[in-house]
Amino acid sequence: MSDIFLTNNQKLVKQWKKEHQKIVALAEKIIYAYEADKKDTLNKDLDIFYTSVSTHLMGEDMSFYEFSMLEESLDKEVGKQIEEFVDTFEKTKFALVDFLTKYTLPDAVYDQEFIDTFKMLFGVLAKRISYEEENLYKTLQAI
Repeated sequence: MSDIFLTNNQKLVKQWKKEHQKIVALAEKIIYAYEADKKDTLNKDLDIFYTSVSTHLMGEDMSFYEFSMLEESLDKEVGKQIEEFVDTFEKTKFALVDFLTKYTLPDAVYDQEFIDTFKMLFGVLAKRISYEEENLYKTLQAI
């Protein structure tokens, strides 16, 4: 279907899904680069990953803020779902940003702690992406 027939929310969800695909692909590249001992590639991909994640999170935050401003016109269940989504991801988001800030510094050391933590955070992120797309995004496309 052509994008001209999509609602603004449908376009937004489509964009976010594309961003999710890019984030997942980059995470897989980072894991591969670590395991192949390609530190230069890992560092470059980690920088791109950080920018992609940050851009995506800021875009979501701004959109959810805009949705919250429309709370009176939103169905109560939709408003509740958005609020729950934002609240439940807050700690993970800060942990992810702190991790990426630490490991995108020029003197970062990519050791076993790095990859173990990255894989754990990526696992949480992958579950969250799946949850978003199966729940919240479906709701947003319908309004």
